[in-house]
Amino acid sequence: MRHDDPGLQPERSSLAWLRTEVVLGAIILGFMRLAPGPGPVVATIGLVCLVPVLVLLFTAREGHHARVRAMERGSGTYFLWRNLLLAGTVAALGSCALALILLSA
Repeated sequence: MRHDDPGLQPERSSLAWLRTEVVLGAIILGFMRLAPGPGPVVATIGLVCLVPVLVLLFTAREGHHARVRAMERGSGTYFLWRNLLLAGTVAALGSCALALILLSA
């Protein structure tokens, strides 16, 4: 089944991914600024969590092109690694934030 307008759906998906990545990056920067605990520990956690976000941002263009090509062929693409990387980053950041909060109390 071919899509009526192959340019719009991949574009919306790509923009949603970009918004998610940018917001997660901002959350990580806020974590680095506001999280309780020793500065070097908080900075290390923040920088480690920021690396996957930067990987996602730098691969966003290729992901968009892959979605457009797949839509033109009449198929879909699914980047499981992107979902796992994003979910893992959120889980790691949340776990570390919880640990820092509990240890500082």
